[in-house]
Amino acid sequence: MKMPMGARARALVAVMLLAWTGVSGCTTGVLHGLDEPAANEALAALERAGIGSEKVPEEGGQTSGAGAAFALRVSRGDAARALDVLRVRGLPRERRHGFAEVYAQASLIPTASEERARYLEATAGEIERTLETAEGIISARVHLVMEEADPLSIDAKPRTGARAAVLIKAAQGRTPLAEADVQKLVAGSVPGLDPRAVAVVVTPAPESTEGSLGPLAAVGPLRVTPSSRAPLIAAFALGLGVIGVLATLLLLSLRRRPVAATERR
Repeated sequence: MKMPMGARARALVAVMLLAWTGVSGCTTGVLHGLDEPAANEALAALERAGIGSEKVPEEGGQTSGAGAAFALRVSRGDAARALDVLRVRGLPRERRHGFAEVYAQASLIPTASEERARYLEATAGEIERTLETAEGIISARVHLVMEEADPLSIDAKPRTGARAAVLIKAAQGRTPLAEADVQKLVAGSVPGLDPRAVAVVVTPAPESTEGSLGPLAAVGPLRVTPSSRAPLIAAFALGLGVIGVLATLLLLSLRRRPVAATERR
């Protein structure tokens, strides 16, 4: 049985719509439970690496800060490279606990050792936050040892002095803060800490297993990788050509109907 030309055109349009729906739905989540600043930072990093991504709110999801939670989705073909880019850049950043977070819930009867531990945690968290704002530093870890007083000392000289150790992960090809600057910054945040007692270790971030494709290119309202721009434009041109052919066939089909009705009379 021969299919009428109008039905054939409608069938072709339906097939194209189904194919487009299938392509647009081939995405997968790479990050979940992010607050908005963390989601935006990861989104920007993926776009700079030439990976298109989408930030979507998670239904009923909340971050530890009681704000809305977001997820990051990329095409299935880019998932492995997106995870590699995020790993190299240390994203999403580990949430640092400063004074606001550590002392948000005060203990009923804190002991001296507990209060000391909380103070050290909050101070280290604040220093880590400050270091991570510097250009070229992906992540920072700070360990503090406060000075220990000697109760038998007449001149109030501490039994052991304050010390600190800092581990910095630096981005590839970038020079982070100088060691002396890191020592001054840490020593200036801890009472009784001599800059010379601050040990600083800088380690490079791991290299990406795949090269970056560069920033995304614009194709109308879409953002795609530079290598995908030409094929996508060709696909759009082919699609427009198919739509033009279908429109011509539909127009011919509509014109033939009055002629066929006249011949029947």
